[in-house]
This record gives sequence, structure tokens and C-alpha cells, in this order.
Amino acid sequence: MSAFRYRLLFVGLGVVVLILLFRMFSLAYFDREFLQARGSAIAERTIDVPTNRGIIYDRTGQPLALSIPVYSFWTDPGFDTILEEDVPALAQALEVSEEHLRTVLHNGQETRFVYLKRRASREIADAVEALQVKGVRFETEYRRYYPTAEVASHIVGVANADGTGIEGLEAAHEVQLRGEPGKRRILRGRDGRRLRDIELADPPEFGQDITTTVDLGLQYLAYRHLRTAVEEHDALSASAVVVEVNSGEILAMANYPTFNPNDMTDRVPARMRNRVIKDAYEPGSTVKPFAAIAAMESRKFHSDSQISTSPGFFHVGDKLIEDPRDYGTLSLKMVIVKSSQVGIAKVALELEHEAVYDVMTRVGFNEVPFSGLPNETAGILRVEELEREIGRATFAFGYGLTVSPLQLAKAYLTFATGGKRRAVTIVKTPARRMPRDEQVLDPDHVRSLMDMLQAVTTIPGTAPKAAIEGFSVAGKTGTVRKVKDGQYDENLHIAWFVGITPVESPRFVTVVVVNEPKGEVVSGGGVAAPIFSRITTHALQLAPPNHLAQER
Repeated sequence: MSAFRYRLLFVGLGVVVLILLFRMFSLAYFDREFLQARGSAIAERTIDVPTNRGIIYDRTGQPLALSIPVYSFWTDPGFDTILEEDVPALAQALEVSEEHLRTVLHNGQETRFVYLKRRASREIADAVEALQVKGVRFETEYRRYYPTAEVASHIVGVANADGTGIEGLEAAHEVQLRGEPGKRRILRGRDGRRLRDIELADPPEFGQDITTTVDLGLQYLAYRHLRTAVEEHDALSASAVVVEVNSGEILAMANYPTFNPNDMTDRVPARMRNRVIKDAYEPGSTVKPFAAIAAMESRKFHSDSQISTSPGFFHVGDKLIEDPRDYGTLSLKMVIVKSSQVGIAKVALELEHEAVYDVMTRVGFNEVPFSGLPNETAGILRVEELEREIGRATFAFGYGLTVSPLQLAKAYLTFATGGKRRAVTIVKTPARRMPRDEQVLDPDHVRSLMDMLQAVTTIPGTAPKAAIEGFSVAGKTGTVRKVKDGQYDENLHIAWFVGITPVESPRFVTVVVVNEPKGEVVSGGGVAAPIFSRITTHALQLAPPNHLAQER
């Protein structure tokens, strides 16, 4: 080879080296930011940092709902290959069938993300980890757990698979409970595995806890007594609510049948309904005391005013109103004690058209209770029916209107407070934030009425089975025929009892309603009153009431 060719080769190699050096310099200085950004885009990822949903407690600090860590297993078919020989052991560890696992892997082979199992327990996670199967990845999530299961499910409600509240307090306080997930930057390898954390870009905001007014011990006992009542009377359902008088706090709110929020298959809509706040029934004779208040307010009647109920029935137009028997002449007090339809109807017809309606609106029958739970019903008061005599007569003994059990409890709370309308709540709230009481009934009228209601729970009243040994009880029964096919059915009833105890210094208002009891006894006094007595006996064994809200 000639010297010229050597020189030409040397120059050529020198040019190539210079080009390479220039390119290296260019990449290192001019294109550095672009290449770093490109590399980061490939290797770095921003992932969500899960946050704990807030805990829901009862008034004593017992958890009613909390989040527990669970593990979701997945694979990336674009990077990973789970070997066929690993499938049997992996399926066993995941507690799924081999056929199911193979189907999942086959269906996801063209995707970049496939769940193998979601929200698995720690035991399953340990079993999978021990296998060390290549291509199986996991992430930590949180699942809602309800320690009390069906006992308090209608109060607490439930969160769905994504952790969003859809019923009860879980739904009503979703924003407060859920918090906000954070963001974390991580470095992944070529196989997609997480190598290391780079930084916490946005710290998570943990959900806030909620303390309810519910006493879990009393809640359990109320639930148990309702379950027993439904079984004994072959009833469609039963509900109860207990309200502390001084604070307006709901100590127990139970229904049966109910559901287990921990069991996805048990979430049947009919059993998930909180009937205490969502179902409205005709209240029957439980509203007669409000007609008695209207009568006393008119100054035409007082407790000893005499009303003739003979011969035990009378006609209003073409409609017959009747009592079980001829009670003769009764005082207004004994009209309430005997629960005379004839007596209270005659009283109502001597009042102004909207007199009874006015009392009912003042105690809140036409409004939702605003207890802190979602989807409360306001019931129905049909004021247009009051233009007709039969409308005014039946309205006075609880037909032609509907109320929820909680509405009825809140209305009777007005009697327990001496005529003050008081707010009810199921979430612990500082007394200063609660609406102030409003005097809506004359205290003297309320005292007269409480004397009437106390006599109801003694012989010859309609509810001696509501009595509680050692304590005075004021209350009222209601036995309502249900409508079927547009007609009142003589064989379908709703049994009510609402009571206040002790009369001298009221502590509790308790409402019990049993829907469609069957058998020889279907009355409020025979079915609902004994349940009231059992539940309220337990309530009276609680610690002395909180007096912070007594003077508001």
C-alpha cells in the first residue's frame, strides 16, 4: 500500500473520530436535557400513594367501620410471561381455580395490565410471595371492614369496591372520610419492576374519623330484640330508634331484616333500606296526642272536658267511624288513654280546619329530620284533605298522612322537652353548633298531655306491657290497617309504640314499629309495646345522660 493511501486512511479515521467526539460532546451538552427527559419518561413513573379512609366510631370509641390493608396481584403481559408449570401452584396460592387463572392470562395476553386477584388477604399474599413466580406483581390497597357486621349496617352504610361510600354515613360523609391519595415518583427497570423511590411528590391526606352518637351495646340489644320480634310474630320487618332527650343524640337505630356489609352477595336492596328514616307509614293513634294539644290550644277543651262516644260509632258523611266498643262519655284524657277513634274525631271536628295540621307542622312532621344520614323521608301531610270533614276526622287519628319512625321520635321529643323543638343527630357535634331549641308548644299543655300518656301505660290504658319496673313511662300505641289493592286490609297491620321515660325527668324517647305482624295479637300494645320496654330498660342502664345540651 502506498504512503498516500496510508495518509488517506489515517485522515479518514481522524475524521470519524472527530465526528464521534463532536456527537458525544453534542449529546453531553446540547441534548442533555432532552435525553434526560426521555430517559426519565421511560424509566420513571408517578404512582398513587393510597390513603386510609377515616374510621367511623360509636360514642365509646368502638370502631364501626375501618380500612384494612389488602393486596392486589397483577401482571404485565407485555413484559412478563408466567410459565405454564407455575400456574397450578399460583392458582392454589391465589385461591382461584386453574381454569380461571388460565382464562385471565389468555384474555389479557394482548394488554399491558391484568389483575390476577384483587383485595387478597395477608395470608394469600404470603403464600404467593413464597412461590417467587416470575411476572407476578402486587400493590397494596385498602378494603373497608365492618366489625359489627349486620348490627349497625343501616347506620354505617357501605363503601363499594372502589372505596366510595354508597349508603349510610359512608355516603353522607364521603368527602370527609375518603381523604386524598398522594403521588410518588419511582424508578422502574426495563422489565417494569420497581427499583427505587425517587421522591414523594404529593403527600396523601388521610381521611378524617367520624364519631357517631350510637351506643354499640344498646344498638346490639335493639337489633336482637327486633330480630326476635320478627321471628315470633312472623312479621315482614321491625324497626326501632332511641333518642336521648337532653342532647337529641340517636343512641340506637336498628332494623330487621338487615344485611352484612362485609358480604358482597348479601347486599340486597330490600334489606339495605334503613326503614327508620326511609319508610313512611300511616301512624295511626300515635298522632292522637297532637290532636289533643290542638284541642287544648283552642281553649274549647281541657284534660277533663267530657266527650260522648256513645253508642261507640258515628257517621261522617257516608263513612263510619267506630270504637271496639261503646266507651260512653269520656274525658279528653280518657279519649287518649282508651285511644277512642270516635272521641278524637269528634274533638277534631270542633276545631279549626287546620288546627291539628298546624301542631303537626310545628313539631316537624312535614320536614326531614336532618339527622346526618342521607335520603331521609319527609312523609306526607295532605292539607287538601282537611277541607272535608272526613279528612279532618281521620287525620286526627292517624290516617291520610305518613311519617317515618325517626320523624315520630323527633315529634315526641318535643313532648319530652316540655314543648321545645329540638334537633336530632347521629354524628357527634359540639353543642354550640347544634340549632337552638325553639318553644313550639305551651309547657302547661305538654304537662297535661304527659299525664294522659302516662296513664296509657297503666291499666286500663292500651299499653300496660310498655311499663318498666321502677320507672314511669308515657307513651302511645298505634295499630294501623295497611292498604292493599287500594283498600284497607283487615288482615294486614302496622303495630306502633312510642314512649318517653322517665316522665318526671325524661331521658329517652323510643319508637318501635312492627310491619305486618301475624297471629292473634297484632296491636301496638301487644306487639310493639313489649319491645319498647325491653329496649328502653337497657337504655336506662347506661351512664347518666350528658347535660351539655340541656340548656340551649
